[in-house]
Amino acid sequence: MPVAVTASVLATGLTACGTVQQLSAAQKVSKAFDKVRDGKSAGFTLSIDATPEQVAAFANSGEHKGGKGMIGAARGDGDMDEKTAKAISGLSVSVAISADKPLKDVEAFRDAAKADKNTDLTLDKSVRVSYVLADRSGTALLEYRQVDATGYLHADAKGLVKLAGEDPSVVDELRKGMPEQLKPVGDMLAGKWVSFDLQSLADQAKESDGKKAAAPSAAPTLDPELQNQLLNSIKDVIGRTVTYEDKGKKDGTEHLWVSAPARQLVDEMFKAVKPLSAKFPKQLGDFPDQAPSDVPDRRIGVDLYLKDGAFSSATFDLAQLADKVEPGVNFPVKLAFSQAAPNVQAPADAVKVTDEQLMDAVLGLATAGDDSDDEDPEDLPAAAPLTAAQLKELAALGIPEVRARVYNEAGLTFQDIKEIARTTAPAGA
Repeated sequence: MPVAVTASVLATGLTACGTVQQLSAAQKVSKAFDKVRDGKSAGFTLSIDATPEQVAAFANSGEHKGGKGMIGAARGDGDMDEKTAKAISGLSVSVAISADKPLKDVEAFRDAAKADKNTDLTLDKSVRVSYVLADRSGTALLEYRQVDATGYLHADAKGLVKLAGEDPSVVDELRKGMPEQLKPVGDMLAGKWVSFDLQSLADQAKESDGKKAAAPSAAPTLDPELQNQLLNSIKDVIGRTVTYEDKGKKDGTEHLWVSAPARQLVDEMFKAVKPLSAKFPKQLGDFPDQAPSDVPDRRIGVDLYLKDGAFSSATFDLAQLADKVEPGVNFPVKLAFSQAAPNVQAPADAVKVTDEQLMDAVLGLATAGDDSDDEDPEDLPAAAPLTAAQLKELAALGIPEVRARVYNEAGLTFQDIKEIARTTAPAGA
């Protein structure tokens, strides 16, 4: 997610950086990100902007052959085929946020940088959020909404299966064999919206945390003076290494090129933070002894576009991060922003799911594909079927029969499930 990370660093670091603010291009960037926080809505879309041909060329070039990650996994040991490259090209994740007040005044956003605060955005009824995974045609494959502390989920199961290169008919087969207790899974596979109470889930999580630890440890915090030293050190490095070039204006959109020598930036960041790391809370673990050595020794940059003084989009070429950049090989990803994001609404006719059903649905989905023909049955986890007496004992321990059976089918034994019940039981029980 280099684009998202770059945007976050710019928004946080440049706004407070007096030295950089003196540069006109950097000042435009700083003010552009300020406008994002001033609005009552915001929409972000992170997409693979590479064409199918660019995806294939990047995946099949030199070091990427057989590599890890999404592209490496998609192509396996052979060259990426046209079908896979086309499926990956254009994939996008969109986030839309709307509130009854400017986003900078929403408590969860205000508290995001405070280590001693943990405001749950999902329970704030003044804020509505949606997340959408879509394919290159714009079809929503997976969508989640939060409205009035209620969560809504919708999936195009056949589209997701097709994207993975499998036969969509497997979805129909799964639905046919779905037991009644996993009806929410069947509803989702059929393309229906399902809804669940986020407040209830939050209450259960809080109750569970209370049962497991009567006195939870405090979140690690930085001393205010140390925070200022850390921020000033980072601002100093950014001011010395990051450059901003105004590339002009076209059709009312300003184009800026923000870049830095990657290895120098990382090395200087490390040198600036390392002396302060001895004062970091112990919960954060040990600070590395040296800076990452696999950072490319070249200048890396991101194209930023501003519309009417506000952030419009950013494009980052992932090929810049490769050890060796082959001529003509590019893999652009794009982060687009709109302050006029559509107001998120609760979908009509959503099937309400209880907390128990939701848990069973999650477990059911996790185990639904365990009987595929290409797996050796001897390699699959096996557990003796639960007896009526065992089910009764587990129910008394707080594990309903439906959930116990799903656990059992996933390979957990009676003793395994009893251990789960023990770890979630009230203290002293």
